[in-house]
Amino acid sequence: IPFCEHYKPLIVEEIVLADHPAHLHYGKCSVIGTLSCANNVLGSLSLPDLPGAMQLPDGACSVELCLDNYSGIVPRGSQVEVTGILKLRDRTTEITTDAGTLRNMLEAADGIVFKQQYEDMKANCKPYIEVDYIRTISNARELISCNLKFRKLSLLTKMEM
Repeated sequence: IPFCEHYKPLIVEEIVLADHPAHLHYGKCSVIGTLSCANNVLGSLSLPDLPGAMQLPDGACSVELCLDNYSGIVPRGSQVEVTGILKLRDRTTEITTDAGTLRNMLEAADGIVFKQQYEDMKANCKPYIEVDYIRTISNARELISCNLKFRKLSLLTKMEM
């Protein structure tokens, strides 16, 4: 899968609850949530369009933000859209990588090495967004819902082809 050069709309839960880091989006992304007042994390928002059994409360999940290359205002406590590149950090070594690199490593590994690398990656890799831009938005929940509906339409169109 090539590096995604456009800001693909994702939701916080998609990033945080992925079953394996190698399955994450590879490239640029756009994520909407609530910027923490205390630290550099983006919290999830509940989505009224989802069935009640699938609802998570606000802030149930959060993804870390890296603001090292960002020079704008950080509107703490606000609902925002964050654009940047989705990356991964090894919890023990602090080495950074991305989902594309992990997939390439796994493809090159043989059976026993594959299993060990797969489990190590699952336990040690934590996603974060290297921020390019932060924009305060109103109607955040509605915008997330619209993005999800658009993705559903795109998927249905691809299935019809």
